Amino acid sequence: MLGIAKKYIKLNEEEINIELIIVEQLTINKPYGNIYSYGPKDSKYRLAGNGPFLVKNDTGIVIQFGTSDDVEYYIKGYEAGTWKPAYVGVWDPNQN
Repeated sequence: MLGIAKKYIKLNEEEINIELIIVEQLTINKPYGNIYSYGPKDSKYRLAGNGPFLVKNDTGIVIQFGTSDDVEYYIKGYEAGTWKPAYVGVWDPNQN
């Protein structure tokens, strides 16, 4: 799952032309996958819209969580089935 997360971050990195890193100590392990947080490698940069994301362990699909609430809000909503990502917030590494 970490490999998929790094690939996803690389795609984002190429779009914004800023080197990004996964903050591994913030990784949240769940039975259905891992939730990763990321940010710029160089602290002189600030990012907007870089919310945590889930890599599902059964499919490898990445689901981008939002940034307006803390990660627990999105986790609870995802687990309860009450929060659904936007179409653009889902990435399938098997399709690219």
